[in-house]
Amino acid sequence: MLSLTRNTSPFVRLTSLGRVPRSPMGQLRLAHSEHTVHKHLPFDYTNKRAFAFKYTTFCVTAFSIPFIAVGWQLRKYRGAA
Repeated sequence: MLSLTRNTSPFVRLTSLGRVPRSPMGQLRLAHSEHTVHKHLPFDYTNKRAFAFKYTTFCVTAFSIPFIAVGWQLRKYRGAA
């Protein structure tokens, strides 16, 4: 028990923290980009109507694929029996 109290003394903690190299946080820049209006998306669109049409088409197609697959499998099952 004596070794646990000796290692947790404030002097040991301060000397061990003093050995850690520190970088100034004000100069550390990991990743940053200037976000302006309509520049936060990973793609660029100029025509809003064309974008809305393409987005709607994609969502409808992606949502309907599982239902089409189930219908196809049920139709195959009924035809085999």
